Amino acid sequence: MPERGYAVISLKTTGLFPYQRDRVVEVAVVHLDEGGHITARWETVVNPESNVGGSANHSISTAELLRAPTFAQIAPRLVNLLSGRVLVTHNAQFVTGFLMSEFEQIGYAPGRGLEAVCTMQLARRYLPGAGRLLVDCCAAYDIEIGPGPGALVQAVACASLLAAYVHGSPSAAPWTDALDRAALNVWPAIPRATTGPAPVGTALVGTALVGNALVGTEPVWVHRDPTRTDVLATPSFLARVTVKLPDYTGPEKHLDYLALLDLCLIDRVLLPRETRELRVLAQFSDISPTDCTALHRSYFEDLVRVAWSNGALNIADSAELIAVARMLDVAPEVVATALATPAVAARQPVASIDEVLLERGDIVVLTGDMARPRADWGKELVARGLSLGAAVTMRTRLLVAANPESFTGKTGKARDYGIPIVSEFGLRSLIGVH
Repeated sequence: MPERGYAVISLKTTGLFPYQRDRVVEVAVVHLDEGGHITARWETVVNPESNVGGSANHSISTAELLRAPTFAQIAPRLVNLLSGRVLVTHNAQFVTGFLMSEFEQIGYAPGRGLEAVCTMQLARRYLPGAGRLLVDCCAAYDIEIGPGPGALVQAVACASLLAAYVHGSPSAAPWTDALDRAALNVWPAIPRATTGPAPVGTALVGTALVGNALVGTEPVWVHRDPTRTDVLATPSFLARVTVKLPDYTGPEKHLDYLALLDLCLIDRVLLPRETRELRVLAQFSDISPTDCTALHRSYFEDLVRVAWSNGALNIADSAELIAVARMLDVAPEVVATALATPAVAARQPVASIDEVLLERGDIVVLTGDMARPRADWGKELVARGLSLGAAVTMRTRLLVAANPESFTGKTGKARDYGIPIVSEFGLRSLIGVH
C-alpha cells in the first residue's frame, strides 16, 4: 500500500494543446506527508520523440531532449510516484490534460480517471482577490519561487502553496477525506516490458533486451542542464502585466479558460494556431460563443487596466495590446476606448497611522523578523478580538511588517490592494501596547 500523502506535479511542454501534437518535455514531482511537509522530490527532462517545440516554451535545448528518456520509459516510475496519493497541481485542467494524453499514447489509464486538487481553484477560498498565476498566489504568503525555469522550481512552489492551504485550513476534514479517497485509488502498475527501447544516450539500470522491449529497465531521470544562462531573459511586457491580472469569480470552466489565456501570453502574443485551439477548447468546455466573446473582452480590458496602473502606455506596449485584441476578436471600439482612457488609479496605502482604525474581527497579518516574537504578537491580537491571518488577501485589514518599506510578496500584495502597512512600533501605538 503506497504511503499516504500528496504528490505535487509540474510539467513543461512543447506547447499548450496536448491533443494537437504538443508533448511533455519535463516532469517534476514533489511528495508531501499528511501534514503538508515536503518529504522528497524528483525531476527529469523527457524526450518528446518528435515535436520538440520552441525552446521559449520550456527553455530546454534539443540536445538535452534527445539524451533524455521518453515518457513511456519514465511512466512506470511516475505512476508509482502518483498512485495512492492526492494529486496536486496549479492549473489542473492543463496538467491533467497533458498527462492523460501521454498516458493514452502508451495505452495506459489510471484506475479511476485522472483528477487533481488545483491550487489555482483553491485560491478562491484561501486567497480571495489573488490572481490566477502561481507566482501571484505564492506572493500572498511570501513564498519565494526559486530561480530558473525548471518544472521542479514550480512544483516546489506549488507544494509550499498547498502546505500553506493545509496549515491555514479551519478544518482538517476536507484534506483527510481527500487522503482517504486517494489511498483507495491505487493505479494499475505499468509493466516495464511495455516501455519500449531507450533513445540513444539514455542511461538504464538493470537492462535486459527481449524482442524490441526493455524488460526490468529503470531509466535514469535526467535533470536539465543547470549551466544554461540564456533562459533568464527579462519577462516581456505582456508577461509582467499578466502576473497582476485580478481574480475571476465566475464558473470554474471560465477560470480554466482564462488561465490558458494567461499561459499563451506569458512569453509572447497569441499565435494564430493558439487562437484556433482556444476556440476549440471553449467549445469542448461548453463555453458558448457569447460567453467566450464576453470573456475575451473582459480579459483584454483587465490587461489594459493593469497596464495603465503601471504608468503611461508607450507605443510598443499599446501595439502588443492591440495585437492581443485582434487575436481575441475584441471589437475595435472597445479597444479604442480602453487604450484612450486611463484606468482608475489603484488604492494607495494609508499614509498616516492616524487613519487606521481596527475593529473586532479585523484580519491582521504579520511579516518579517520583529523585536517581539510574532507568536506573542499573535496572542496579543487574538486577545483583543482581532484575527491573525497567514496571507495577504483583499480581506486583510492591516499588514504589520518588520520593514514597511521592503518589497516582499506580502508588502507588494498589500500595496496592490491598498492595505495599510505599519511597523511593529506602529502596531504598538494602534492597539495601545507600551
